[in-house]
Amino acid sequence: MNALRGRGRADLARILTPIAVLAVTIVAAAALVLAIGVSPAAAGAAFWQGTFGTPVNFGTTLTQAVPLLLVALGWIITTKAGRLHVGFPGQIIAGGTVATTVGLLCGDVPPIVAVPLTALAGIVGGALWAAITAWLWAVRGVLEIVSSLLLNLVAVQVATWLIRGPLRGSLDGQPQSATFPMSTLWPAVPGIPGHALSFDIVLMPVCAVLLVLMLARTRFGFDVRASGGNETAARWSGIDPKKTGVVAILISGGFAGLAGAALLFAGSAPWMSDGFEAGVGFNGIAVALLARNSPVGAILAAIVFSSLNVGGTALQAKLDVPSSLAAVLQGAVIVLVLLSTVFVHVRAKRSLTSATPAPVPTTPVREPAGRV
Repeated sequence: MNALRGRGRADLARILTPIAVLAVTIVAAAALVLAIGVSPAAAGAAFWQGTFGTPVNFGTTLTQAVPLLLVALGWIITTKAGRLHVGFPGQIIAGGTVATTVGLLCGDVPPIVAVPLTALAGIVGGALWAAITAWLWAVRGVLEIVSSLLLNLVAVQVATWLIRGPLRGSLDGQPQSATFPMSTLWPAVPGIPGHALSFDIVLMPVCAVLLVLMLARTRFGFDVRASGGNETAARWSGIDPKKTGVVAILISGGFAGLAGAALLFAGSAPWMSDGFEAGVGFNGIAVALLARNSPVGAILAAIVFSSLNVGGTALQAKLDVPSSLAAVLQGAVIVLVLLSTVFVHVRAKRSLTSATPAPVPTTPVREPAGRV
């Protein structure tokens, strides 16, 4: 009973921790805007209006949340498999680059075929880039966190060369690709002006639910959880943790590559340019941490991070608040999440330790004297 009570307290702490992080972030934001001479009430009203107040702003917030969620799902599956890599920026760029190449070749292809092709190209591009990390780890023994970090830099350089060379389409020397054919642009939700909200928002619930079902109801999901929980026990059970880790890394790369395609073909600018990744790779990791590695919780966390980006721009336009405030708040969220993770882990460990009954000392039984 004490053990169950200790586990219940740990689960409650895991639920309340993200709420506490958001509350502290709101208080910190109010203190920062007050320090620069802006009323917190006015800043809050402008923030809400700029993120959810109009259909266009609401659509922009949701659209920017989609790639964040996809990266978060990639992080979740790799960490549950016991692997740790930070190659999502490079995989986003690789997926976006392959999707751009395929999209530019689909000028005469009908939208019903061109749109899935660009999405599939993004998945393949991200998975192929992640395959380099997986091969280096599985075959050469290179730590995946090191190789993936360095591959991010390689991806940036390759993409920079491509949009200034083979994919270049700007006549005035701007570092961007040719304009995507209209048939390749992902369809926008009707009733919202411009291309503020695309139907890629269906990827949020669909991908999150699919990942939950895969982890909970499939043999591969069991292998992932077993490999991440105890690699030695998994190996004794006939599971190959290395093979499972490789597949998990490839799937995470596919998620990131799909995020790259969404950034380009569901965005407002129908071309690929320098810096289109815009920090989504690392922010997606923070989204997963804020959601405590819950695929469903990552949906809300992605919207929160997206609203900080969109709301920061609105605050700058309406109240002349520095746009760097959004970056500061995102950094604060990341720090608070890391601290809360350590706190919850220590508290859970103490609860389980205190709930474990102490061993009962036993007194050796002595035989009566004279008895054989």
